[in-house]
Amino acid sequence: MKKALNTIVLTFFFFSSFAQTPSEEIDPIQKFIEATVQIPFMAQVDNVQGQVEILISMDDNNLPVKYEIVKGLRFDCDAEALRVAKLINVRNLEAKLKNGNKVSLSIPFFTIEKVIYDEGTVFMLFDSEKKRTFDESNFKYSASYFVDLLTGIINSGITYHVLQETNAKYVDYATLSIDTTERSTLSICENEADDMKVYTKSALNNSNFPLFFISWFENGQLRDREANNKTYYYYPNGRIRKLIEKDTTKSIEKEITFTKEFEWHANGQLFAVIERKVSKELNEEKYISVWDTLGNQVVKNGNGICSLYLYKLKDAIKVDGQIKEGLKEGQWIGKTMDNKTAYIEYYEKNNLVKGIAYIEKDSVVYETIEEMADFKGGLKKFADFLQKNLNYPKQARQESIEGKVYVQFTVCTDGTLCDYKVVKGIGGGCDEESVRVLHKSSGKWIAGKQRGKAVRSRFTIPISYKLTGSR
Repeated sequence: MKKALNTIVLTFFFFSSFAQTPSEEIDPIQKFIEATVQIPFMAQVDNVQGQVEILISMDDNNLPVKYEIVKGLRFDCDAEALRVAKLINVRNLEAKLKNGNKVSLSIPFFTIEKVIYDEGTVFMLFDSEKKRTFDESNFKYSASYFVDLLTGIINSGITYHVLQETNAKYVDYATLSIDTTERSTLSICENEADDMKVYTKSALNNSNFPLFFISWFENGQLRDREANNKTYYYYPNGRIRKLIEKDTTKSIEKEITFTKEFEWHANGQLFAVIERKVSKELNEEKYISVWDTLGNQVVKNGNGICSLYLYKLKDAIKVDGQIKEGLKEGQWIGKTMDNKTAYIEYYEKNNLVKGIAYIEKDSVVYETIEEMADFKGGLKKFADFLQKNLNYPKQARQESIEGKVYVQFTVCTDGTLCDYKVVKGIGGGCDEESVRVLHKSSGKWIAGKQRGKAVRSRFTIPISYKLTGSR
């Protein structure tokens, strides 16, 4: 264990995020490399650090024809550096040309974050409040799971322990489950052939430790990951789609999260820089910069006219309007890819004043873009419904089974429920009882709405079972 505690996992770092130069001076290649690199797992284990130097030769048409490693680190890092270099947008490479037809790149690999690894097992540490910590000298709980040695992807359930003096006592075990879903978004630079299923491994525990999820596309490409207050989302082609950086220096108000978000088109071209302030009550966003798919900057310093995109597979919407001081202002028109008007919205400082959606031959006026599906009467009524209708299964009582059953379901456009699935069960009849009581609530829900139109909404909720002295 001591050996494991002293092991450092390599995580990629490339300059500090919020202390960077202003957004207008962003180097698109530098930012793309920062966000796209995925450190090979065994390189993480071996704590490899340094840079891979790559030389790209361009032809007379400014197209790359040869990639050479001038200075390498080790085979897996070199292969990752080449992968990233070959994904860089050609127009960005062309802009990097100075003399002749060569482009030099440095792909850095640096350590910033610790994890604990030992002989095929990854360990996580938690403080007394069961929050993830990397302080090996001050933790109360630990968790461990086995991983694939080539990829580092979890391939077993997670076992949780509490540290008591010199002994570790078993606390909980989270079974690993795999779920398959369809992608919900498809970029304007993609087509239907680029669409892929998403696989998610999850391990849900009953002891209030952070929930564990990892997702990837059916071609093996990671869909998202988190490291050092940054969250990365990828396209199936391996390019970065979105990078969210938390600004911990602004976290004066505990309930508000400040982030800077970078979004990319699927062709590797930087799309937008957005500053966001999020809490339970608000989601304020400012568009600082926006580029089109060819790399032309259309919003600078928060001002300009641009196109934004709502990626909904075959029903993609292109939205055109004005950005003023980072906020949507005036009329914004959303059109389908065949140039039919889908809706018209009016904004004042990013606040929606009114919207008109065109659905076939009808039109709907709305003042809220999205309304979540809800139980009639609200969450308190739903809790009352569960308490009144939920029965503790006899088998679960006899075997003293307690815990939470996580059930996934869909609220249909008419308020009925469908597509029930037990994501994590506890047995003893509790899984079946949870589905039964949710099925009984079918028809008692109000469908969610998007731009005035009823839509299907998917939920996953925990239903708790706890024995009391009176039972």
